[in-house]
Amino acid sequence: MVLKSNTNNHPCKRVKKHPSLKTLTHKQIHTTIFVKSTTPYVSALKRINKFLDGVHKHGSSYVAVLGMGKAVEKTLALGCHFQDNKNKRIEVFTKTIEVLDEVVIQDHVDIETENDVEDDDKETQLKKRTVSGVELRIYV
Repeated sequence: MVLKSNTNNHPCKRVKKHPSLKTLTHKQIHTTIFVKSTTPYVSALKRINKFLDGVHKHGSSYVAVLGMGKAVEKTLALGCHFQDNKNKRIEVFTKTIEVLDEVVIQDHVDIETENDVEDDDKETQLKKRTVSGVELRIYV
């Protein structure tokens, strides 16, 4: 994403969005599914079913399904499917996740000769922002 300035005096900024850090235990790796906005709905259903079949092997009683931002709606739709069609017990938790964005500041001279300057050499700032998310727990 490139933010353009209105006047010639201000530099332009380019924002690089980085994924959030995920620290999971061995048990959580086998019982947690992350849903993105690009995740196909049917693929997520199959994956959750597969995780539900093997959840007892890993010492848990539920599968956690996590979605952030645009994926919240798809995550909740998956929960509704398992609650209505599969008669599973669902718990819903809302979350706020902090993520870091890298803002690359470009001068107007840099824009014209953008290919000459590498991204590592440009001035960058890290900015913190919060993203809303949802966690579903689907019990066996």
